[in-house]
Amino acid sequence: MAFTLTDNLLRRLCEVNSFQALAQGMTFFALRGCLPADPDDQEFRSEQVLEVVACDYVHPRCTLGQWRPEQASLAVFPGSTIPHIKYIKTSLEKNGKGTNQLMTGFYRDYRKGVHKAGTARAHDAFKQTEGHPVRRTADDFDFDNDDRVEFTNPYDDIHAGWCMGINQNDYASAGCQIIVGFPRCAFRNNEPDVGAWKVFKENAYNISQQSFPYVLLTGVDAQKVALLAAQKIAPRLRFGSNGPLVSTVQTALQQLRFYEGNIDGDFGRRTARAVLDFQTSKFGPSADDGIVGPITAAALGVPWPDV
Repeated sequence: MAFTLTDNLLRRLCEVNSFQALAQGMTFFALRGCLPADPDDQEFRSEQVLEVVACDYVHPRCTLGQWRPEQASLAVFPGSTIPHIKYIKTSLEKNGKGTNQLMTGFYRDYRKGVHKAGTARAHDAFKQTEGHPVRRTADDFDFDNDDRVEFTNPYDDIHAGWCMGINQNDYASAGCQIIVGFPRCAFRNNEPDVGAWKVFKENAYNISQQSFPYVLLTGVDAQKVALLAAQKIAPRLRFGSNGPLVSTVQTALQQLRFYEGNIDGDFGRRTARAVLDFQTSKFGPSADDGIVGPITAAALGVPWPDV
């Protein structure tokens, strides 16, 4: 089902998830399990038509984007936020090591840098600079709530996908966020960047901004908020959320002895681990998604407002 993504919808998604996105400059975003209606159109526009699709770990089935709040405009690019199955199969032999899937959330600092520095495939990209929650699968070829969560920095950079388009059955990601196209690098004899990647990189490298926040949600998340329009909706807190409601959840978790950190309103590593542990203890290992919504809030005894 298609829906229209706009500046207002992105602002609403940030409100619902308590993300403090930039008011100025450029913000990166991605919707997992969602594709642009026109994968070949990377122009900045006031609205973009997207379609929710199923991820298959074989084809690029995600949308990455660039958001300019000051101009109320956004550009969208086909790509992937999940690893390719060829890497998952290899990592199963190592208890999941070597492949991961970045959890949805708000990541504050992707910086201009070089992906795979020191190799023939090294190319300008956007580097993840700090630890964050990732899932690793050791039992099958996808990522579920019962897969373990690690807090580490496996360098899930944003880079070129080494693929021609959304129908190609190969792309280069063991956990990185990739965009369709090919990069300029020694392996390609320094031929120019091509494809959607070329536009994405140039848009960001042609401005002085060095650090970019990154909003990662799902196509279903965005579609739901789009369909509800101005109706009130129950908020969701996840990694990267910030504000008074996070403080309330931290206090409840602390009282139940799941959280030992400061009550600072920052849904960071300690809060994420506390939420996961609480959900596992209360609902079982298949229900620990690390997201606080009405059900988890009720179990914590926290009144849950609409926004």
